[in-house]
Amino acid sequence: MIYAGLDIGTTGTKITLFDGTNELITFYEKYNSKRTAFNDEIDANIIFDAVIKVINEAIKYNDNLGYIGVTSFGETFVLLDKEDNILLPSILYNDVRGKDEVNEINKKIGEERVGKITGLLTHEMYSLPKLLYIKNNYSDVYNNINKILLIEDFIVYKLTGIRQIDYSLASRTMLFDINKLEWSDELFDAFNLDKNKFSIPVKSGTIAGNIKKIFGFSKDIKIISVSHDQFSVAIGSGLTKFNDAIDGCGTCECFIPLFKETPTNNKMYKGGFGIIPYSFANAYISYPLIFSGGALIEWFINNLCINIENPLTKFDKEINTKMPSKLLISPHFLGSGTPYMNSYSLGNIYGLNISSTLKDIYQGILEGVAYEMLLNIEILKECGIKINHIYANGGGSKNENWLQIKTNILNIPITKILNHNAGTVGSAIIVGTTIGEFNNIDDGIKKLVKFGKTYYPDKLAHKEYMKLFKLYKKINNKKIKLESF
Repeated sequence: MIYAGLDIGTTGTKITLFDGTNELITFYEKYNSKRTAFNDEIDANIIFDAVIKVINEAIKYNDNLGYIGVTSFGETFVLLDKEDNILLPSILYNDVRGKDEVNEINKKIGEERVGKITGLLTHEMYSLPKLLYIKNNYSDVYNNINKILLIEDFIVYKLTGIRQIDYSLASRTMLFDINKLEWSDELFDAFNLDKNKFSIPVKSGTIAGNIKKIFGFSKDIKIISVSHDQFSVAIGSGLTKFNDAIDGCGTCECFIPLFKETPTNNKMYKGGFGIIPYSFANAYISYPLIFSGGALIEWFINNLCINIENPLTKFDKEINTKMPSKLLISPHFLGSGTPYMNSYSLGNIYGLNISSTLKDIYQGILEGVAYEMLLNIEILKECGIKINHIYANGGGSKNENWLQIKTNILNIPITKILNHNAGTVGSAIIVGTTIGEFNNIDDGIKKLVKFGKTYYPDKLAHKEYMKLFKLYKKINNKKIKLESF
């Protein structure tokens, strides 16, 4: 049986085909969002067009494709009218619209109560504040809303006509009760929202139905609701042991720990980590994140290395991972993620002098992302979650210097995941478990996830980095708003 994992991201969509335990091929289609300093939105139509294109390419490669699991990025929603027309461009997670509505939520419900229900810190990145923003500023549009779907269930609905959303993605709306695994009547009633406009929450791996014949596919292909993309990344990176974690080295850096019980203190909640039900009974994951991981490397290449051929190859040859760069770079170029969750925080480079080079800045960027990870790991430790081992995936995991710098700073072993597409692999593992290809998730991980080299910390380098980390924490604790300039 040929089956596939479909992973829908903010910059592109990819699908990976599998035949039993053999990974066959991946197809990818890129697209762009519309970004300004603080606003970021995307046309959901171009996402759907990309999905249809990669499915077509997959079928041309092997027309025995029978099942596709859908996973997508979170928070962002699509608004449809009665005729299923899209009413507005979809607002992405790092867009600051909804910030004022966070105050509205806190006054009406209280951030602590919201946290107990949803596992989330009230923040404008989530769906609820952005939906209230539209309600407050686009009343004509709001009054015409017939359906509210996140990207996963938007694609599932467009393909099958069935409206269902898995628990992990529903939890990113800030309207989902993670304790009862259902929409929160308390939150819907508080803001006079219609629960029926949202899709039905279902367990990850639930079959929606066949792709509609209008798309011209000759054979029946069943569509399966899988998860939020980071959930699939965790599965596709082999996250099964408590107190291990995944480092997703993508456009943003997402650190995913696995733990057995929700912490008794509120430090994770206060830091905006989020608590998400995982595939195993009584298991949870969280999403400490840095908004500008790979995005910051891209900024460096596009703005500081214009006339340099293959700059990363050049600078990687010059880096000494045992010797810190002496620069402290705060990677808040898209605002800060956890634990500050400050959309107006700015990136900074400290320590520049006349002898500083582009190589130093590049290495400082790699170090700055790792320092941010350590800030989050310290909070996890205070919550009783000690990280024993990290598994790294994504584009940034191909950089051996970066992995060594991370393990030197974090003082935790890091194993590289060889699968290039952890999101589609994780999605496929869920699909394979649903259709009986695997006995369970663990079995699927053993058969599909490929583990590479493990990097171990250099104790002397760690000691040197910790001297700088003390200063980094003092510098980074300053929350400067753009309005100050």
